[in-house]
Amino acid sequence: MLYHLVRPVARFTLARFYRTIDLTGLQHIPRDAPVILAANHPTAFIEPCLMACFQNRPLHFLARGDFFRNGLAAVLLRALHILPVYRMQDGGYEQLTRNYDTFEACYRALSKSRALMILAEGRCIHEKRLRPLRKGTARIALGALDRDNTLGEVYIVPVGVNYSAPERVRSTVMIRCGEPLRTSAYLAGYRANEAAGLRELTEDLHAALSPLVVQLPEPDTDDAYQTLLEVHRNGAGTAEYGVTHHGKLLDAELAAMSSGRTDVGAARRYASELYTQRLTDQALLGGSDRPSWWRMLVAALLLLPQLPLWVLAEGIALTGPKRIEFYSPLRFATVAVGQLLYLPLLFVLPGWAVAWVVASTFTQGWALCTWEEGMHRRERARFRKLPIDVRDRLRRARAELI
Repeated sequence: MLYHLVRPVARFTLARFYRTIDLTGLQHIPRDAPVILAANHPTAFIEPCLMACFQNRPLHFLARGDFFRNGLAAVLLRALHILPVYRMQDGGYEQLTRNYDTFEACYRALSKSRALMILAEGRCIHEKRLRPLRKGTARIALGALDRDNTLGEVYIVPVGVNYSAPERVRSTVMIRCGEPLRTSAYLAGYRANEAAGLRELTEDLHAALSPLVVQLPEPDTDDAYQTLLEVHRNGAGTAEYGVTHHGKLLDAELAAMSSGRTDVGAARRYASELYTQRLTDQALLGGSDRPSWWRMLVAALLLLPQLPLWVLAEGIALTGPKRIEFYSPLRFATVAVGQLLYLPLLFVLPGWAVAWVVASTFTQGWALCTWEEGMHRRERARFRKLPIDVRDRLRRARAELI
């Protein structure tokens, strides 16, 4: 019940929290069949929220067991289809044995042809690369098949989740689902040698997931590659906002990483030039450089009632967690809960204020896009006012990356 009540609120908030949410490959998720969505894990809990909100099947999830220590939290998490997975640091071996109950719950869910989502890397780390996968996904899939003779198949769908800047609001997220692996193909090997069967399925899942994830080849050059990826995204020929399904942005990033022509030094030089001129890559793109001030004014007025909520979310994100992986999840959670807290205000505010808050809530998407486009136009105007030699130097630096 709670899952279905929270889902539309989360979907509404996510569609405004991110500038673009592009999902492709959803046709690979089987309908009415037992399936595990196996995803990478660059943020604390945004990936499960996105998949729960923007594909049709209800999902069951796994989360760290220490989140369930509080009784009320445990009740709420279970109502949201979340099951605990305990680690040694959550209480030693005694706590680890409680995972058998979680595995049993997963087996029952798959026997009923339900869908699970598992963050297959196990640990949440903010980086653009795919880490080794834990064996839990294979253990649950093969365990369900091995225990239930009436269960003909368990599908494992690799899900690559890629963020343009996972620590920032109004960034872009690109999700791609690959073709499912059939667990039944590994069952005989698993029954003959459990460890070898788990290893084989885990390795094949890693191989299937790897081409769906943008991976930087050098861990110490993230900033330079971020600029390179931004150039290729901007060159993908789309400026759409909201939820899309074309895959052009992810295709551009994957192509940039696989071309073999990446010049890290050129990317650094271009990033440095942009920083010196206080510009972004958007400034060099074509289009009008005259902001529509009346549209920006209307957008600002519509966004004003939401401003306290977004400022609060930013404050919590920057002062609360110590790890970057939690910045955006905490912002999102604050905004989503805050939207609900606005409802009581509708009963105490005067009529004109109620109309303003309601209009502000339901026009956030348009207002945010309008304001952002106005800022991009201002950037383009500033770029055109630079000396000719500076503009030419920026264009040459950008051309080296294409």
